[in-house]
Formats: sequence, structure tokens, C-alpha cells
Amino acid sequence: MSDEKKTFSADNPVGGEMGQSPLVNADIAQDFAKAAGWLVNRIRTDRSSFMETFIKKPLRSFYESYQNDPWLRAATSTKMSAVINLFFVFYQAYNAYRRQSLWFASLSVYYAWLTFMRVNIATYMQTLAADGREELRRYRRTGYWLLLLNTVILVLGIVSNRFGYRPSYATHMLVVVALFAVYNVTAAIINLHKWRKLEDPLISASKALSLSCALISVYSLQSAAIGRFAAMSDARILNFLTYATPIAIFLIIGSISLFIILRVNWVLKAIGND
Repeated sequence: MSDEKKTFSADNPVGGEMGQSPLVNADIAQDFAKAAGWLVNRIRTDRSSFMETFIKKPLRSFYESYQNDPWLRAATSTKMSAVINLFFVFYQAYNAYRRQSLWFASLSVYYAWLTFMRVNIATYMQTLAADGREELRRYRRTGYWLLLLNTVILVLGIVSNRFGYRPSYATHMLVVVALFAVYNVTAAIINLHKWRKLEDPLISASKALSLSCALISVYSLQSAAIGRFAAMSDARILNFLTYATPIAIFLIIGSISLFIILRVNWVLKAIGND
């Protein structure tokens, strides 16, 4: 027995005490490698399947629909604008709180209302109306909303002019306002061109909102520039711009609103149902 034990230990100097030979250790390592390889392949397969089922396939389907469906493109554009507007709502609300400013609070309210309007229009685009009359009523509702936004424009003008208040903008705020104004003006121009062939009340409402938002963004940028560089500018020019710009924007948006309301009223009256 002693000789057998010595012989076994001599043949297996590493694992003799544990009763395992190098061949057994090699088999364990090989099994472990196989299990690891199977696990890696399974993860790769499941990940590819997950990517295909939940990401790639829906994206391909959405892209094909987006290319072929102008209504989907219009609704997507409106939703994107609503998301960007929502960002600006929080940004201006933060500035209002941080600086205790009625000006920034007014801007926050304006963009919050504009976001609400855009969400409603996007919802309308995806919800079939009972008939053409309902589409026209939705269009007219947008005209009334724009009139309410005109009231916000008056508040902005009064805050800036009547009380002699000019908001103070830091450099980073001026950059954000400028980028936002460029985006809104560009989006308004693109929407006016892109959807010119879609003669529909909801598309017309979306274009009216884009134009109104662009105008207010330009006014906000002007106010930011005046507040930032007033000391280096001609006081007469600043006073003229401070009064002239809000009046012009008020007249433009008011005219658009009245045109929408009166046009819809005329059409509904002509077809005999309001």
C-alpha cells in the first residue's frame, strides 16, 4: 500500500494529495471554456435578437413610414418642436426663479402655452376628426389660442417698456437664446416650404404656430441683446426697437389669429353648420 501511494504521488506531484490527475484538471478547464464560450455566444445571439426585435425593426418601420407618410412627418416635426419648447419652458422658469424676474416668468408661461398647443395639434393629426367641420373647429381653436398668446406679447412689451425694465442676460444665456431663435426661424421657414402642398387646417395651424414662435424668439433675442449691450448702443435706436418690435409682432400674430377665426367662421357659415 505504501509503495502504491508513493507511486501515485510521484506520477501526480501537484494533485496527488487531492486525488486528481493533470488530465482531470484539463477536462475541468475544457468544460469551463466550453461553458464560457456557450454563454458568450448565447449573449451575442440574444443581444442580436433583442436589437433586431426592439430597436432595428421598429426604426426601419418608422423610417419607411416617415418617408411615405407626410402626415407622420408633420406630426413628428410638431412633437420635436414641442419637446424643444418644453426645454425652454424649464430654462426660462429657472432664470425667473434665479433672478426673480417677471420677464423670464412671462417667457416661461408663453412657451408653456405654446408647448400645450403643439401637443394638441400633434394629437389632432393622429386622431381622425368626425368630419371636415371638426377639422375647421380645431383650426379655429388654434386662432383663439394665438390671440391669448398675443396677450403674453403685450405683457412682455409692458414689462420691458412701461416699467423701464430690461432683463439682464449672462453670456451663456445670450448664446442659448440666439441658438433657440435661429432654430425657430429656420423651422418656420422649412415648415412654410415643406407643407405648402398640404392644404389642411391642422397643417395651416402648425405653420401659424411655427411663425408665431419664430417672431417671439426674435423679440426675445432682441431684448437679450439690448439688455446685454445697452451701454454700448445708441439710446434712441434702442428705445425705437424696444417699442416698435413688440407692436409689430402683436399686429402680425393678431392678424394671423383673426384671419384664421374669420376664415373658419365664413366657411362654416357657408356650409350651413357651425
